[in-house]
Amino acid sequence: MTSDGWNLFRKYLHVLRAPQAPRMVVSMFIGRLPNGMFPLGIVFVLHHSSGSYSVSGAALATLMLGTTCSAPFRGRMVDRWGQSRTLVPLVLIQTVAMTCFLLAASAGQGARVLIPLIAAVGATSSTLGGSMRQLWAALVRSDEELPTAYALQALLEDLISVTGPLIASLALAFASPVAILILAEVAALLGTTAFAAAAVSRSAAGRVTRSPNLLGALSTPGMRTLVLTLTAAGTVIGMLYIEVPAFTESTQNTTAGPLLAVMAGGSMISGLCYGARTWASGVDHRYVRLAGAFAAAVAPLALARTALQLGVLLSFVGIAYAPRMISAYLLLDDLAPHDSLTEAYTWLVSASAAGVALGSAIAGPLVQHAGVQRAFAVTELSAAAGYALAIARRHTLTPTADALCAQRFRYTP
Repeated sequence: MTSDGWNLFRKYLHVLRAPQAPRMVVSMFIGRLPNGMFPLGIVFVLHHSSGSYSVSGAALATLMLGTTCSAPFRGRMVDRWGQSRTLVPLVLIQTVAMTCFLLAASAGQGARVLIPLIAAVGATSSTLGGSMRQLWAALVRSDEELPTAYALQALLEDLISVTGPLIASLALAFASPVAILILAEVAALLGTTAFAAAAVSRSAAGRVTRSPNLLGALSTPGMRTLVLTLTAAGTVIGMLYIEVPAFTESTQNTTAGPLLAVMAGGSMISGLCYGARTWASGVDHRYVRLAGAFAAAVAPLALARTALQLGVLLSFVGIAYAPRMISAYLLLDDLAPHDSLTEAYTWLVSASAAGVALGSAIAGPLVQHAGVQRAFAVTELSAAAGYALAIARRHTLTPTADALCAQRFRYTP
């Protein structure tokens, strides 16, 4: 390993050596594994019980809708009532809902019974990601380590998205589809209870220092800017999920998997490097410049004529994407109301997920009726619109001195 590679690795190792950090990272990882296991398990269980992929697809869409729509409200509950008093009841309710779903599916119940139960499972999903984001300031030894900690969490999220389906596939190979959901719910219970029982999590008691606001974390202009611009970025990624397979089908010389893997790999590597580096410039200025870099990386996609050309261009898209997301998470400390950090994190995650869903819905008809190249052009417009929005509202990303004093907030274990 080169000296630069070792220094990069050492920064992440230093974060993990902080008191309580290993326990919190491992428990969060285990508790969030169901996010990657539920979709596969639900599809196979319902197809086995009903023989219909239509019911399976409707249930999966309901799960994702319930998870995404409820996320900001679950985050607000954590901010108001504390982690221990929110996370454990949520996972217990989810366990009951999942148990009822499995019993109803084994009894041959129809979609009218199964779909609401799946909605309940999604609505009580883990809020461990936002809770972990809230605790990093209390875990690390200095503010300079926060970018590295956030990059580490982004890497863990990527690993969960890969590990969850892998475990589900192994469970399916050696057991029934029901075993996938049972194993996932056990992981949710164990991970969430271990996380909530930790001293640093129990010390994160809910604190309300301002009057209730209907907008919650979105009450600040800066948070609204982040949500709007990340929705635009998510739209780009969602469109690429449709356009890249369509492109490879038209060229007939490769598959979409390696190309999307190149984009994901570039994102992961750039995120690791970005998080381990100390930056002199302000994160608000970096966020705007990174939005411009992302738009510039997306711009030449319509020029690709071969899979190799598209793969190279997608690698630059991935390289520009992760640092932008990490910068958005860093901006939460300055832009989100100080007693709504968990809710603010869930808003950013939900904005990206909503953008992916929107982009996928737009790209399908575009590819079908206008062709891949024109669909790429619309994707470029979406990226440019996000950059223009970041420029137009860049003043909202810089907090005032009074806001910095009021919003620098730590949970002290």
